[in-house]
Amino acid sequence: MGGLDEHLNPAERHEREALAAAFREVFSLPSGKRVLFWMLEQCAIYREAFAGEAVSATHYTLGLQGAGRKLIAMLDEVDQRFYPSLLLEIATIKAIDREVATNMRSEDDDVDA
Repeated sequence: MGGLDEHLNPAERHEREALAAAFREVFSLPSGKRVLFWMLEQCAIYREAFAGEAVSATHYTLGLQGAGRKLIAMLDEVDQRFYPSLLLEIATIKAIDREVATNMRSEDDDVDA
């Protein structure tokens, strides 16, 4: 995790390494990637923050985005390739979800017939 660890004491360094290992383990799983992408969506990372005249709404969204950026920064600390690969993989996960939904609708139509 690089230069940020230089100022940490051994206990803090151990905690940081344990957290990085947990990130790698959880987010290497398809279900972990799905949850992570959902979390980032909840942080409004993929939305425009500006809400026109509603300044408080803009500030609220900016706060959400700050939390999302902090999560992405941690992912980058753990592995700089992780977030870009997540973006590629989430497209595949969404395509699978659409296919499953289509198949379920087809099965429902068959039962109703």
